[in-house]
Amino acid sequence: LFLFIGFFIVNILIRKSLIFKKYFTSQYNFLTSKIESKHTYDIPIDLMFEKAIEVISNSQFKLVDTNKETMEILAISTISFKSWGENIYLSFEPDGDKSIMYFCSTTLFQSYSWGKNESNNSVLFNEIEASLTV
Repeated sequence: LFLFIGFFIVNILIRKSLIFKKYFTSQYNFLTSKIESKHTYDIPIDLMFEKAIEVISNSQFKLVDTNKETMEILAISTISFKSWGENIYLSFEPDGDKSIMYFCSTTLFQSYSWGKNESNNSVLFNEIEASLTV
């Protein structure tokens, strides 16, 4: 029991850093549930990176870490009655004058997301699309 509680506390403590992205998104981490998707935008990568930060800052998610050099963003969702919270990872790569945005939502310490990962994906991309619509 102490090992389980200790492991949970460690997950809470390390969740707010991009350094631990591989740990939370690993296919071998059976204590997390995750979904991934990718979207292409007709916007240069630098502008898309800044737009994603702006959208997250004005959303229900909390922006906790960014890395402009690697073009990565980490946001988190709050704890709810369905979940201990999720980490939301965005990464970007250029595609000519377009941007490809990779999305990954992973639960913090549960093997089933109760639809939260899918909801995070839908909410974030709807907000990004709405912010790009004139």
